Amino acid sequence: MLKKKIRIFVFIIAAVTGITFIINYFSSSKGVAESANLYEKLAKREEISYLIIGDSIGRGSGASHKSKTWFRKMEAALFAKYRVKTERHLLVQSGATAFEGLYKLQNAKQLEHIDLIFIVFGENDRKYMDVTQFAHTYEALIRKAKQTYPNSEIITFTESSLKEDEFADSIKEITYHYHAKNIDMRLPFSKSEYPADQLTTDLVHPNDQGYELYSAAVLETLQELTSKQESIAYLAEPIFPNADISLKEIHDVHMSSGFTKEKNYWVSESKGDTLEYSFTGTMLGIRALRSEIGGKADVYLNGNWITEISTWWPFERERYLYIASGLENKKHTVVFVSKGEKSINNTTDHHTVAISSIITD
Repeated sequence: MLKKKIRIFVFIIAAVTGITFIINYFSSSKGVAESANLYEKLAKREEISYLIIGDSIGRGSGASHKSKTWFRKMEAALFAKYRVKTERHLLVQSGATAFEGLYKLQNAKQLEHIDLIFIVFGENDRKYMDVTQFAHTYEALIRKAKQTYPNSEIITFTESSLKEDEFADSIKEITYHYHAKNIDMRLPFSKSEYPADQLTTDLVHPNDQGYELYSAAVLETLQELTSKQESIAYLAEPIFPNADISLKEIHDVHMSSGFTKEKNYWVSESKGDTLEYSFTGTMLGIRALRSEIGGKADVYLNGNWITEISTWWPFERERYLYIASGLENKKHTVVFVSKGEKSINNTTDHHTVAISSIITD
């Protein structure tokens, strides 16, 4: 009887050990699979998940059909050549800057896993900030992307329409500092047998033929890096001080005159209406409602005029607009003064300014 009990006990121990081994094996295998980087996955023809953070070119504006965007062409090419399936995620907005991309990334629901992040900014940014302000914001975006998705590769685009060499050089310098990869789309456009007006819809946004060049450049880059089994981007020491920016909103208005509260927005239709906020930080933006009835407002920081904003957009959309950066980290006062003027594309009888909050670090 005793021997029988011992045999049963040994059998149970062996069974438990075996089950534990199987669980650990598959858990370990899953862990190994999840730790494989982009280029290892491509070589093994495994599915990849990717994210685009960008502006109108990032979202493929200018394509005649959604199937003609650069990323859908890239997906089709990857499947045709490698039988690699892709899962796409987008944080894109026409007219966006790196500031808006940073804010959206910070506040978006975190995805389970991302192998590759495309960052597509520059063309809009040069309209609102100087190269130093852009570089600081762009670095903050790359760092936030890598911190949020540490196992991801990062590929940045220098957009085909970007004429400012200082901005293009800044994108490359920051990209390479983090061992991320850059695709300068100005090069294939300049080497093309077709002039820019035949590759774009408006000399900015690529058309179907232009996006074919984007897709081809991405595929060529991925092929080359996969064949070399290149290492992916890493989080290097920051270039700029205070590069790890965490943005927050301030809803409390210090003072208002003429602006009225309507749901989540302070709204003005009249010239001279003012809205004042106080904040402490080095960066400033706003959450505003842009629409076809949008108007203009002047922005004064600590009593000095710094810029004019427009809240016009062809359709209603809540936006996160860059105002200023590189400020002293002290208390500031910002005042928005409604101009009572329509934006240039506004064809309505209104000139509405609607502001929800300011955004600062």
